[in-house]
Order: sequence, then C-alpha cells, then structure tokens
Amino acid sequence: MSYTENKDYWLEHAKAVIASTYGDTISYEAKNKDLLKFGRDKLVQTTKSTIMTLPTGISNETYVSTNIINSIISTSAADTQIVTVEGHTISGGVFTFVTQNITLTGQTVVALTTALARVSRVFNIGSTDLAGTISVTETDTYAAGVPNTAAGVHLQVDAGVNNSEKAATTISNTDYWIVTSFYGDCLEKTATFGIIHLEVRTAGGVFINKVDISANDSNRGEHEFKPHLIIPKNADIRLRASASANNKDFSGGLQGILASVV
Repeated sequence: MSYTENKDYWLEHAKAVIASTYGDTISYEAKNKDLLKFGRDKLVQTTKSTIMTLPTGISNETYVSTNIINSIISTSAADTQIVTVEGHTISGGVFTFVTQNITLTGQTVVALTTALARVSRVFNIGSTDLAGTISVTETDTYAAGVPNTAAGVHLQVDAGVNNSEKAATTISNTDYWIVTSFYGDCLEKTATFGIIHLEVRTAGGVFINKVDISANDSNRGEHEFKPHLIIPKNADIRLRASASANNKDFSGGLQGILASVV
C-alpha cells in the first residue's frame, strides 16, 4: 500500500477542519516536512517563563512587529563558524519564512543578510563546535560579545551547544502546523514541581492558553492531541513553564506536521 493510500484519519480530519474553519485547502504530502520545536530554560520562575535560552533576568522574549532583529554575535573570539539562521520577516501582518547562512566573527557583531521580526532557530553547520554563547539581537552595543540590552535578545545558543533550544516558533502565511503532541520535563534533582503552558497567538490577537500539563522531578508531562491541534497561518506558538520556586531547570517541546496551502 502506498503512502498516499494509507491515510491517517486525524490528519485527514485536520485537513477537513482547516477547509471548513479557514477556507484553505492544505497538503501535508506537498510540504513533506515534520517540525519539532524544543527548548530549555535553566532559570524558570514562579511566574510564566518561556522554555528557551535567554539572558539572565529575562524570562520571556519581547515580540516585535517590524523587522528589527538584525544582528548576531558570540561571546567567544574563536567562533568563526557558519551558522544557519531560520526566522520570519513581517509585512502587513504577514509572516514569510526566511533561512540564511551567516559567518560568525567572534565577538564582533555581524549583520544578518535579511533582518527579521521572528527568529526561531540557529544551528551550526561548520566543522568545529561553537565555544561561546551566540545571541541574535536588535541593534545594540556589546561587551565581549554580551549584548548590553538584554531585552533586545530574541534567541541564544547556549555555550557549548551547536543549536538553539527555543520551544517557540511562528507559522508563515503559506503554512499550517498540525501539532500532534507536546511534552515538558523538570530537570531538577531535588523536589520541584511545575506547570507547562501551551500558548497560541493568531494574527492580530493575544496569546491564548490552550493546554496546561504538570511535570515534576520524577515525572514528565506529556499530551497527545487527538484530534490534532491546528496552528493557523501567521500565528505564534510557545511553551512556557511556571515552577514551584524560582530558577528551576525545565525543558519541553512540540512536534507535528507542516502542511502547505495549495
């Protein structure tokens, strides 16, 4: 039996719901792309903190409405690798997916080829490991590769890691994301409890909490969507955590299937 003959009921159901709710015909076969977005935050607070790497003292990314995310830098002078930067530009409220390869120049800032309104992923495509913390920022000044304006940082790659850990992303004007499941883990060795919040913001709206699950130092939280969760065009989605005490270590991720509007 071929792939196209062996249809998944819940994917077909999502296609039907998208057609009736949004008036779009989609094809996950044409897109042929899975998406896993995962992140880690070692400093989750008792208030909601996005599960991603950010500067100390910053719990949530500040979302912007124009293409002002324009720079990348490392805290290590040794970092001269090529990295791939994935994100979205915005025009008239419409998001367009952009990927670009940038050559790092250590503690000297490099301008992105295309300035962005969202940056969702950075990963190393060079032949040596990254040594420093990589920051993708708005226009700023820097001290030894550290941005002076912490709130202007929109993504970081933690030192010693070759890819970003950001459990948040944006969906372009030509795609839907059919989310099949998400999870959250508490990575503490001592008794800690937390709540993982899945939040979605559609175009022109505010973040809406969709599901809460619990996770503690002994048990992960997991949720499978049947029917699947539909993330529409031009939407932001993120995982946040709130812990039983400040500065706790949590990770989490969402996975699903991207589908193109046809």
